[in-house]
Amino acid sequence: MRRMCARPGLLSAFGALALYAGLAWWVRRHPASRFELTVTQTIQQKTPRTLGWFLRWVSWFGFPPQSVLIPSVVIAAFWLRGDRTTAWRLFFTWTATAVSFVTKRLVRRPRPNHPTIQVPVAQPRDASYPSGHVVTYTAFWLSALTALAERTRWLWLRMLVLATAALLVGTVGLSRIYLGHHWLTDVIGGYLLGGSWYGLIRSLDSVCLDEER
Repeated sequence: MRRMCARPGLLSAFGALALYAGLAWWVRRHPASRFELTVTQTIQQKTPRTLGWFLRWVSWFGFPPQSVLIPSVVIAAFWLRGDRTTAWRLFFTWTATAVSFVTKRLVRRPRPNHPTIQVPVAQPRDASYPSGHVVTYTAFWLSALTALAERTRWLWLRMLVLATAALLVGTVGLSRIYLGHHWLTDVIGGYLLGGSWYGLIRSLDSVCLDEER
């Protein structure tokens, strides 16, 4: 039964990866668009200041050095407490960032640089597609917080952890556009890669557990 349930997850993951690759091809041919510029301008102009400060905080976890240090500590914590299966799962979901890095090198999309776009936080120097923040949050942080919730005894705390995961994953895309670091399609690509990687690792993990039993 577990193996049968894993098949739709695998198909969905591969489908999302195919969409991600297709969007990468489109972005390489169309690095800038009037529509995406309008989206960024609208978000920056309509976002209240208080929400803007929150969106800055959301992106903080994805900047170095904390983008490397915190995931490393989380993986090490699961490993040291004896939950090595989860530690390996988190490590493999984190490898989505390597796919993101390779894609950036291949697509080489410039960061938003229109004079009407505000950049309140220093803009990274690497390529724009996909959003590495969105990839990391959707793959690694969703997996880590879900694993933590599954091991939480109290229902209220479990719901709080899951709500935190949903908040981070749901707002990081908006944060990246608001800060002027990415275009809309960069964010969509990040969700496609991160989500597919998360689903792929979860589905393969289910298949492995079924075979062990």
